[in-house]
Amino acid sequence: TGNEQPEPQPESKPATELADGIYLMYGKTAVPYTGYEVSKDGKEGCTGIGIKFGGKSLVLALTDISDDDVELTTQQGGTRFITDYHRAAEDMDGKTATDDIRDILNMGISDDEYIPSLGELYFMLAHFTQINAALEAVGGEPLRNDWYWSSTQYSATHAWYLTLSYGIANYRTKATYQRRVRPVSAFLPLNS
Repeated sequence: TGNEQPEPQPESKPATELADGIYLMYGKTAVPYTGYEVSKDGKEGCTGIGIKFGGKSLVLALTDISDDDVELTTQQGGTRFITDYHRAAEDMDGKTATDDIRDILNMGISDDEYIPSLGELYFMLAHFTQINAALEAVGGEPLRNDWYWSSTQYSATHAWYLTLSYGIANYRTKATYQRRVRPVSAFLPLNS
């Protein structure tokens, strides 16, 4: 009739896009983890645990930064502050937040690692049991039911943190209070 609209076509996806799930990372190679036992060779070569859900992804280091809780920074500082809880919980840019305080961090992390933002910690909490199953399968250190620092800064003196035992967030003095830190990095297959 001349007025017919073409049928919508499904969107094509790039070949590098992976399905939602938990992945064992071997450098830039992501292998889906679905609960299987990992061989000794598989454990030795694993560099992290990748998580991808709903367009968000990151890779967790296999261990916390320290066996003990640590202060986040050595002094006050930073310029990127979020004082509203809801905005802090929505902060998904841990890399930018970490870079803002990288020169005063109380720990050594590599240039490609960062401290998860508050939103990224909530993302990790949402997949806590799956992440811990994968960490245990490769001999990593499971996330603890404990307080973890975020890189989301409340002020020059305070940073947000989250307890993974029941999901409560708060902020404390980052140069005196001690919490756990689990470094993360970009999900390389999705960012290459």
